[in-house]
Amino acid sequence: MLKNIFPLALLALTVIGCAPTAQNQTESMTTPVRNVGTDPAGTAAERQAVQDVLTTLFSATDDHEWNRVSNVFADSVQLDYSDLGAEAATLAPKQIVSNWKGLLPGFERTVHNPHNFAVWVAGDRASATFDAIALHYLDGQHWTVFAGYDAELKRDGNDWKIDRMRLSLYDQEGNENLPGMAMRNVKNGKRFPSAGSATAATRAADQSLATLETANVNNYVNFFASDARQVMPLAPENFPSTVSGRTGLRKQYAPVGNFVSQRYEREIYPTSNPNVAIAKYNGTIEVSPGEFYNNSYVSLYETNDAGKITTFTEYFNPTILQNGFPGLEPAHYSIHPAAASPADGVDMQEVSFTSEGDRLVGHLFLPPNFNANTQYPAVVVTGSWTSTKEQMPDEYASLLAKDGFVALTFDFRGFGESEGSPRQYEDHARKIQDIKNAVTYLLDRPYTSTDITGLGVCASSGYMAHATAQDSRIRRLAMIAPWLHNPTMTAELYASRPGGKEGLLKLSREAQRAYETTGEVRYDQATSEINPLAAMYVPGGAFPYYLDPAMGAGKYYPNLWAVMSWEPWLNFDAISAAEDIDVPVFIVHSENGAVPQGAKDFIDGLPGDPKVKWLNDYNQIELYYKPAAVSDAMGQMSEWLTEAAM
Repeated sequence: MLKNIFPLALLALTVIGCAPTAQNQTESMTTPVRNVGTDPAGTAAERQAVQDVLTTLFSATDDHEWNRVSNVFADSVQLDYSDLGAEAATLAPKQIVSNWKGLLPGFERTVHNPHNFAVWVAGDRASATFDAIALHYLDGQHWTVFAGYDAELKRDGNDWKIDRMRLSLYDQEGNENLPGMAMRNVKNGKRFPSAGSATAATRAADQSLATLETANVNNYVNFFASDARQVMPLAPENFPSTVSGRTGLRKQYAPVGNFVSQRYEREIYPTSNPNVAIAKYNGTIEVSPGEFYNNSYVSLYETNDAGKITTFTEYFNPTILQNGFPGLEPAHYSIHPAAASPADGVDMQEVSFTSEGDRLVGHLFLPPNFNANTQYPAVVVTGSWTSTKEQMPDEYASLLAKDGFVALTFDFRGFGESEGSPRQYEDHARKIQDIKNAVTYLLDRPYTSTDITGLGVCASSGYMAHATAQDSRIRRLAMIAPWLHNPTMTAELYASRPGGKEGLLKLSREAQRAYETTGEVRYDQATSEINPLAAMYVPGGAFPYYLDPAMGAGKYYPNLWAVMSWEPWLNFDAISAAEDIDVPVFIVHSENGAVPQGAKDFIDGLPGDPKVKWLNDYNQIELYYKPAAVSDAMGQMSEWLTEAAM
């Protein structure tokens, strides 16, 4: 019973996300959504309307306003709570509400704080990722969840309706038996009274936050009892999880006095215990001129009879803390935990170079104990189609740097932080030229040798193959999980789409004509589980990497696809480059990966004998981000590159 009902209720109860698990979160959550040039993500008003629907879901759930909850959903909703032990289900709004009614009113209070939204609008479809923290309080105990969500919505007249949502559980803390207790309360007819007036605990919570805004640390600490504790269960490893006593608190909050400004937008909720309050707040902190640290919180305040705070349990987004709080460094040089870190001695520099008149933004990874007077072998690393550098490119590049290489990643023209129009345009000719210009950038560094390797992950393996065939400066070619196709293969690969391959080509040509005559760029979703015209249509959660914030989704990755990309993509022949490649080649792939036959055809077309390693224990997306898979792939790759560089 609990397994069947509980996960469905957790759309409201559990939180929401934009980053890989508590151990695997995206570090770009502190950065704004990045669109260089014309913004393809829909109007600001459209994006705000989508976000409002999602925030309404949580506020209405906390308030048990079931009609408002029902109204945010489409007639049929795909919900996936497999992270909580339940199978994905397709439900009507009344079924969702019925399930939630069997659980939520059994808590004395639930408080959700959704935040960190990234919203992308393409016509009548929208997608979003976000994080949230949810605290559930009952009988003096609490259960708190930190999770991520990815959602899809469709336009319904003037409104947006949610028609798919997936939860990615990052972490949970407290009494995990509370949901069962809450369900029994509902079954037995037990109800809790509405919130009362202000109490000692609500006043202490509100006034202490107001004092914190003044940056007066001594006055803030005086709200605490002498033996008070601040507990931070979601704190990252390099941040204290517990601070004890006023002396410890004063030391912990000392940096506050140096901040330019800080503001806490807050809501304080009383409980049946006048000495316990729950606070939801969002901080806007200018830590130095023009530099901000903005995090979101749900906290539990406990006070003594004198109104002093005795225990302050604070839940915040740990990845935002890790990547934005003064003095802390990113946990990993990628959104994935398999990547190297500053602790490994690797240094990452933000760099830029020009490609055909457009400024490309990249990351240059330098090995431990880097010496600018020494020459290092270098690698250009590129990722899957539609991807940005923060995904698998930064991951593999940082690991190469850890092993002694200089490694460069960058956003192709029209993607990520780089310039170039049209945006999100997947054109192999442009990308091949960008790779060549990246090689030029590396060779201009005084500390890189002429020993340049091109490493492509997934679809960019084909681009890298053509660049290698055309540019003799690339001395070696490496591929990880390569997607390699030709026009004959795409007819079969896309046969199930509306109109098949020819239908997609027709849409592409219409979009191309519109762009040439009016300058309009038509967009659709890059990835969707519902929309069959998305670049990657993956029903049933078969390939969630680009949607799930626990894998590869987030603010750095616009879930958008320029429709005129279909023609260059479907007619690209990656395999044909093989016959013109006369340098050493190393391929890591899996029989369970994407189009392994394409890789085999490419291997057969090479004039020489490549080194090939089949890692069949992993699938395609696991080779993008899963630590064990990346470690196995990188171990093979690094050994080959190191031997070749000797």
